[in-house]
Amino acid sequence: MTAGRVLILTFVAAVIVFAVVQDRLTAAAARQYVTLQHAAATGNGPPVTIDEVMKPGVRRSVRVALMWSGMVTIAGLLGAAAVARRRRV
Repeated sequence: MTAGRVLILTFVAAVIVFAVVQDRLTAAAARQYVTLQHAAATGNGPPVTIDEVMKPGVRRSVRVALMWSGMVTIAGLLGAAAVARRRRV
C-alpha cells in the first residue's frame, strides 16, 4: 500500500467517524429533549424549548465528532509517514 492510498483511506475514515459520532450524539440530544418534554407534560419538570436542549447538544456533537475524526486523521498521517519511510528503505 502506498502513502497516498493510506491518506485517502484516512480521509474517508475520518469523514465516516465524524458523521457517525455527530449523528449519535445529536440523536441522544433529541432523546433528552423528548424525555424533558414528557416530564414537563406530566408535571414532573419545567417546560423546555427545543433550542434549549438541541443547540448545546449539536454544539457538543460537532465538537466531539471533530475530536474523534482528528484522532483518526492523526493516526492515518502517522501511518502514511511510516509507509513512506518503509518504501524508501
